[in-house]
Amino acid sequence: MSGAERIRAGLEAGGVTLAASVPDTWIGSLMTVVRASQTIRSVDVAREEEGVAVACGANLAGGRGAVLIQNAGLLNCGGILAGLVELYRIPCFFIVSLRGDVRDPVYYHAPKGRVTAATLEAWRLPHAMADRGGDLAEQVRRGVEFAAESRGPFVLLISGEDLA
Repeated sequence: MSGAERIRAGLEAGGVTLAASVPDTWIGSLMTVVRASQTIRSVDVAREEEGVAVACGANLAGGRGAVLIQNAGLLNCGGILAGLVELYRIPCFFIVSLRGDVRDPVYYHAPKGRVTAATLEAWRLPHAMADRGGDLAEQVRRGVEFAAESRGPFVLLISGEDLA
């Protein structure tokens, strides 16, 4: 089973019913696998903030929503995270491709990679880096459950290696 398939299995095990996405290269390959799910509805959105709103709507309607985006898009979401997710205590699980770290040395991603962890800390967002050596499906499931139980956000950062 590929990493993308394990991530999908974790989303399914966590009861995710909707995955909203602005696919980049890595997230696009993950969404191809997620679209094959019999239980998760995939929704492509134009902007990351829309993805957060759609996922929150799924949660408010009794489902479980997830947002699958690149770190550049997450950096655009400060306002909606504070003004919707945190303010109204809505569960929102994120899978975020961490572009620009040492595993992705593409020069134009490097500035985003340098500030992602610091931004998550400054925003006080619960987050974790996926551990490819561990049970990836279980890490995803636990992240979904954390968001649901805490009634707030949780961000799982992945690399391109995690999808292979």
